Amino acid sequence: MKVKKKIKHQTMMEVTEKILLEQGYGGFNFSVLSNELNVGRSTLYEYYGSKDELVADYMTELMVSYTNELKEIVEAKDAEKQLFQLIKLMIKYAHIHDVLQMIPLMQSDSEPVRKVKKNFVKDHLVIIDYIMDIVEFGKEQKVIKEEIPTKILVNLLFNTINKPSSLDMDLASWASWVWEIFSVGITPKK
Repeated sequence: MKVKKKIKHQTMMEVTEKILLEQGYGGFNFSVLSNELNVGRSTLYEYYGSKDELVADYMTELMVSYTNELKEIVEAKDAEKQLFQLIKLMIKYAHIHDVLQMIPLMQSDSEPVRKVKKNFVKDHLVIIDYIMDIVEFGKEQKVIKEEIPTKILVNLLFNTINKPSSLDMDLASWASWVWEIFSVGITPKK
């Protein structure tokens, strides 16, 4: 009897993310994944009952990682550092918007898929609350002008982070430029 190859969970999640981002939900399937992982398709079914269950697990882990890192930023006591770390985090996870848009495409009625669909709005609101807390703390610490509405800044941050495909820049440089624009502005020094 042939021994099936074991797959490290982290490797499966990384390859799943790569395929989803490169080929989209429609281009993701166990055949493509098994080729990338160099295993048989049947090996994948030992871990997940369907493509949707795997994608749901990936999305859950993505949201947990993002939220945990966001919690760490909120706990910092330096408002300026919080804002810069927030920008870096949002850029690191800029792909999250593309991934989460795949939720309505998942057709399985399995428990993991139902859970992801159910928790999506709640998780999104938790993230917005954390970001609003960071902005409010920035206002309290006089790092952000009080008269700027918090919701405008939060929406501006979210929309700034949607990376256009034409932006040929590494993530650290991108974060630095966004921070420069937010902290210094766009008006030339005279």
